[in-house]
Amino acid sequence: MTQGNSAQLERLRWRSRRGLLELELLLLPFIEARLGSLSEELLTDFDALLSCEDMDVIEWLLARSEPEVVHQRIVLELRNFLASEKFS
Repeated sequence: MTQGNSAQLERLRWRSRRGLLELELLLLPFIEARLGSLSEELLTDFDALLSCEDMDVIEWLLARSEPEVVHQRIVLELRNFLASEKFS
């Protein structure tokens, strides 16, 4: 891992700290387990997702509504992680 990549991961970890505790509790395990192994494309998607409103993101992660097309790939990745036995 390069220093630039390490700095990016730390920035994403920090940005994942949310005002909505329920959302933070969904994001932090994913970050700990998967953030370092995501492709550059998914890291970019995750960064973009963190710019969305908390209530939108939690609705997408809980499959109460579908995300905008630009966020579908990372939301699917997060949903799959949250549904996995590893997380439960």
